[in-house]
Amino acid sequence: MTDPPQVMSMSYGYEEWWLTPSQAQQICDVYMALGARGVSLIFGSGDGGVSGAERNDTCTEFLPAFPGGCPYITSVGGTYSINPELSTNFSSGGFSGYFARPSYQEQAVAPFLENLGDTYSGLFNASGRGFPDIAAQSHNVEIITGGETVYINGTSCSGPIFASMVALVNDRLIAAGKPVLGFLNPFLYNNTQIFTDITAGLPNAGCGTGGFNATTGWDPITGLGTPNFLKMLEAAGL
Repeated sequence: MTDPPQVMSMSYGYEEWWLTPSQAQQICDVYMALGARGVSLIFGSGDGGVSGAERNDTCTEFLPAFPGGCPYITSVGGTYSINPELSTNFSSGGFSGYFARPSYQEQAVAPFLENLGDTYSGLFNASGRGFPDIAAQSHNVEIITGGETVYINGTSCSGPIFASMVALVNDRLIAAGKPVLGFLNPFLYNNTQIFTDITAGLPNAGCGTGGFNATTGWDPITGLGTPNFLKMLEAAGL
């Protein structure tokens, strides 16, 4: 790809175990290469809570979704409502079984695990890459299909919503003669002031458990929270 887009939004995924660790690493390395070329890769985290890309109540351990566990993409969970904005029960999140937790998110994730304690011990990889990174609205999102207005749910909505914000920030960066955001995660975790922290809502149930809850700080259902566009601009030096 000689001239890749600066922002790519993808609303697909599957359980991590569908791939071997080697296959997952090969795909993740491609995402890393795109990030190094200035491309922001944004994926919806999935709609299965702690049971992966889709709801599953028969699993005996949590099923992290792929590519959410790849440390070189930005995973977007889901919220609903406003004032207050709340976590959805379908927002996939958890910890990768293949990829170690990257240094850029260690400080954000560590307090969540400390507060969680032994809850769900053995059901997930506590040293894995945590996801989602952030969240956005994912309920009753209006779209046009077949010439008609319909309302849909899912992180297939929240991912593109956030991607559009990144594209708008990039547009202003280019106009100011500055480089685009590119690989987003270090920027996001180094600027947590740009997020509205989601601390309540529905847990992302699955695998016969109640799943994780939204709480103060990063959590594996809404990540760092929902981004504020004006604060994103300020953090980008605009």
